[in-house]
Amino acid sequence: MKHTLTEDEDVLHALFEACKSLGIDLKDAASKSGLPAKLLTLPNHFVSSHLFNYLLETIAKKYHCQDFALHLANNLQTPELGLPTTVMSLSSDFKAGLERASQYSAYYQDTGYWRHQICEEQVTLIKSANNLSSKYYRQRNLLGTAQMFLLLNTLSSHLWQPKKVCFSFSNPGAKFSDTFHEFFNCELIFDQPNDSISFPAEYLEFNISSSDPVLLRSMEVHIRGLQEELLHDRDIVERARLIIDERLRFAHCSEDELAFYLKLSAADLQGEFAKAKTDFTELLEQQISARAAFYTQRCHVPMDIVLTSLMPYDEDRLYDLLKEREKEPTEPTLRQDDIIKGGISKPPLSN
Repeated sequence: MKHTLTEDEDVLHALFEACKSLGIDLKDAASKSGLPAKLLTLPNHFVSSHLFNYLLETIAKKYHCQDFALHLANNLQTPELGLPTTVMSLSSDFKAGLERASQYSAYYQDTGYWRHQICEEQVTLIKSANNLSSKYYRQRNLLGTAQMFLLLNTLSSHLWQPKKVCFSFSNPGAKFSDTFHEFFNCELIFDQPNDSISFPAEYLEFNISSSDPVLLRSMEVHIRGLQEELLHDRDIVERARLIIDERLRFAHCSEDELAFYLKLSAADLQGEFAKAKTDFTELLEQQISARAAFYTQRCHVPMDIVLTSLMPYDEDRLYDLLKEREKEPTEPTLRQDDIIKGGISKPPLSN
C-alpha cells in the first residue's frame, strides 16, 4: 500500500525530485547554502519556515533556474495549501468550496491568503499583496500560485480551464517564459499588484470530485473546538501574536492582513493596540526575533542566514533585536508547543 504523505512531506519529496530532474544534488546545495543537513530530514519543521524559502531562492539563483518552483510543483503528489484548501476539497462545488475556504484565510500555507471576487461572468482568485513575497520570496510565492492552479484543476477532474494568471513579479524571460506558458497554458500577465488566477464563472457550479460532506462537517467541528480552546480568554494582543506567528511560517504579515484576519478595520486594530500600550511593529518584531532565536538555537542555523531569511529588508534591525533578546533569559518558543501548527493548521483527517 502506498504511503500517504503529509503536505510537508509531499513538498520536501517534490523538492528532492525536482532537483534530481534538473541534475542538482539537493543535499550538496543545502550544505553549500549554509543550512544544516538535518533540516532535510525534518519536513514538518523545514517546509513551513523561512529557511525553506531561503533554500528555494538560493537554488534558483545559483543554478539560474527562475522557474524552479514550477519544477517542484510538477512533482507534488497532491497540490494543497493547508487547511483552507483541505476544506475546499471536501465541499460540494467550487462556489461552496471558495466560500468555506475564506473562513480560514489565516491558515493558507502560502505567502498570503487567497480571496475570490466575481465580476462580469469571471471569477478571480486573488492572493493578498506582499512586496516581500514578490521581491524576496519569489519562488515560494510562485510555488503557492502553482499549487492553487493545480488544485483547481484536480478538483474539477481536469476539466477546468483558466482564462489568465497574473504575477506580482516581472517576466523571468528567456527559456523560463516557455516553462511558465507550458505549465499554466493560458494568458500570463506579469508586474501586477497581486498574484491571481481568473476563470469563467460557470465553473462555480462544477461538482468537486473529492467532496465528502460527512468528513467536512466533522473537520469543521474539530476546527471550531481547537479555535475555542486556543482563543478562549485571550485578549486582542495574544490573538494577534498567534496569527502573526502563523503567517510568519511562510513569509510575512502586514498590519492590513492582520486586521483582515481579526475581522477588524486597520483603524480599529490600531485603537485596540493603543489601549494595550503596544503597536503592530512591536508585536511583529517580537515574533520575528522569537523565530530567529528558534532558528539559531534549536535548528543551529548560521546567524547570517537567519537574518537574511527573516528580515531581508533590515538585517541590522533583526541583529539588534536578537542582541536585546539575549539580555532576557527567555526560552525561544513558537506559540505554545507549536499548538497551531499541530492543531488548527493541520487537523487530522479522521472520522
